Amino acid sequence: MREIVLQLQAPRNWVSEVTSKHPSTVRILDCKPGESKHGIRQLVEVTSDRETLDKVVRDVKTSPLVKEAYVVETRKGRMVGSLLTESVFCGVVMGSNAFCRTCLFQSKTKPDGTVEWTLAFTGREALTELLDRLKQEKIDVKILRLTSIADIDSLTSRQRDIVGVALEEGYFDYPRRLTLRQLAKKAGVSASTLSEVLRRAEKKILSTYSRPGGFAGLPEEAEFPLRRGKG
Repeated sequence: MREIVLQLQAPRNWVSEVTSKHPSTVRILDCKPGESKHGIRQLVEVTSDRETLDKVVRDVKTSPLVKEAYVVETRKGRMVGSLLTESVFCGVVMGSNAFCRTCLFQSKTKPDGTVEWTLAFTGREALTELLDRLKQEKIDVKILRLTSIADIDSLTSRQRDIVGVALEEGYFDYPRRLTLRQLAKKAGVSASTLSEVLRRAEKKILSTYSRPGGFAGLPEEAEFPLRRGKG
């Protein structure tokens, strides 16, 4: 397997619009193709305080970027829902032999208005197909990195979820944007449980980097005929 990191202009989506107006955490739990060409059905989770959550639900249901919305509040400060939206990017991935390693709906926008998108693919043909589809949709991308994915013990789904929340909330930033206890509250677990899950996940990640060739860069020109965006 191979992994590619692309840079592109941050696409407009309902997640960025909601989180820019309301302090909340949105997680895309799962997604699958919708009925239209670029339709995408998402299973989502939103956490916030009760008052803010009511506003989030209202904005999601009235957003022009959301075609259908079925949501339910599972407990105080937490909402789970099934949404139908559209994304040309998701359509490109689902129409090719590639897999999202990061979700564009949840990617942090940089000061220059761009985001990074990490995808996995099986080989040269899959990469060529992915880049061709992006070109057909007139999506300009810049290739930042192309690497091999080591054959390692992957993180558990729980570890991935918690590490994802920690990254989104700035727990690994310097200085940290929130404490362990604050992160535990957002993740819905105790501080001791969170600490243990993070330690185990960090050990797996660091073990990967310490192995020879764990994330070794590939000679791009030698192996893949890459198309690079401007910039």
